[in-house]
Amino acid sequence: MKGEGMHHLHLRKRVYKKLEPYPHPVAWKRYLDYLMYVVAIVAPIALVPQVWSVYATKNVSGLVVAPWILLGAMHILWAFYGTIHRELPLVVTSVLFACMNFSLLIGILLFR
Repeated sequence: MKGEGMHHLHLRKRVYKKLEPYPHPVAWKRYLDYLMYVVAIVAPIALVPQVWSVYATKNVSGLVVAPWILLGAMHILWAFYGTIHRELPLVVTSVLFACMNFSLLIGILLFR
């Protein structure tokens, strides 16, 4: 039963810092927490048509390299941040967005 003492300290920290409990006792906030897991997966899917278009048509006119490098790097940092703070929805969405961004970047570099 290693770590049970730490559980007690974390509960005290949540009370002392006046943090909200998890899962939240208020139903709508609890459902919002669950909804964010869905959003973490669905939001990056919005880039799939752009990635598909680049690879299917091999047409990258109008796409610039720099924003996709910056967006990919920022999403990697967000994934690291989410990992450190144990926020699974943030990690999932950031990793998926980084994959989409770097897929577009590779397509731009291959087909320009």
